[in-house]
Amino acid sequence: MKLGVYTGSLVDPAIGAHAVVNASNPSVALGSGVSGALREACGGTAFQQELRERLEEDFDAELEPDDCLVTSAGTSAAFRWVLHVPAVDYRKRDPETGGPSGPRRVRACVRAFLDAAASLATENDLMGQFILATPLLGAGAGGLGPVASVDAMMGAVHEHLRASPPEQRDGLAKLVFVVLRPEDARIVEGGAAKHGFPLEREAR
Repeated sequence: MKLGVYTGSLVDPAIGAHAVVNASNPSVALGSGVSGALREACGGTAFQQELRERLEEDFDAELEPDDCLVTSAGTSAAFRWVLHVPAVDYRKRDPETGGPSGPRRVRACVRAFLDAAASLATENDLMGQFILATPLLGAGAGGLGPVASVDAMMGAVHEHLRASPPEQRDGLAKLVFVVLRPEDARIVEGGAAKHGFPLEREAR
């Protein structure tokens, strides 16, 4: 699996993603930031209704950190699926940070969305082709900041690859970290280097 970094919007068709990650909350309510951009790109109120129905059907409860809710992309033609993970929880203090997110929560979310993406790749004959785009989980409203978020996410990618059977490690072609600021792209590049991952800078 290759890693890339893209400076721009998560919903940009130029990324070429099959699926994108929603840095969500346990009830998968679409608010601001990444969730707001997805709500606008995927159909607004109708998309939020789909999320509520799928959450009830698939989990019949709010999401835990190691859960991933897989939905369609609604009206968006830029990607096919959205993978929703509860990167923040505003109602419960994180035991590590005292805020709405923490490194352990982020790592669990990353492992969950990577497992979900691998399943989608297998089920849809996209092994070795699947491109997944993700924001920096917990970096903004979660209070972690980009450095701690990147470190936790890169660590989780390592854990996922170690735990995957050899024949599944290349099931995902690329994981693209999407950021809004060039300085955050440099943080992603530094985090990848720290964890021993080569990283490609995506063209805009």
